[in-house]
Amino acid sequence: MITKHSHFITVLEQYEGMIYHLIYKLNIIDRDGEFYQIGLIALYETYRKYKGRDIFGKLAYMTIHSRLIDELRKQSRVNKKETLVGRIEGYTLTTLSYGHIDPYFWKTIKEHLTAKQWTYVQKRYIEDKTIKTIALEENTTIDAVKYLGKEVKKKLRIILKDY
Repeated sequence: MITKHSHFITVLEQYEGMIYHLIYKLNIIDRDGEFYQIGLIALYETYRKYKGRDIFGKLAYMTIHSRLIDELRKQSRVNKKETLVGRIEGYTLTTLSYGHIDPYFWKTIKEHLTAKQWTYVQKRYIEDKTIKTIALEENTTIDAVKYLGKEVKKKLRIILKDY
């Protein structure tokens, strides 16, 4: 007896190489098989929606490719949020709290900044808040916060040359 699933298995055997090809083409290191699984799901959904059409191969390719890229972007965003607290023109602070970096470092920075600039550094880089959130908390405009950020970056470039 031939079932829907057995027909998909034949489609899978035919297009499994495409999944591996796309993983290779996108330079994905898939140790856990997560991207392969995403490719399988995309192939199955394409099969359910477009089975029997002449352009099934093209549709499967585009769907699998798009899903893999979406997952790469998603993981990239997550990695940035997890590991990057702030970035200042090539100087990266990868700490998650104020105390993990040498207190002398923060003291040096604080001495060279005004109170508003220090508040910006603290909220933007230490607490990892968005510019919009800072503007709301400080009762000012987003443009004012952006300008303050530019001033801070200019000063920090000079200060951080030693670090």
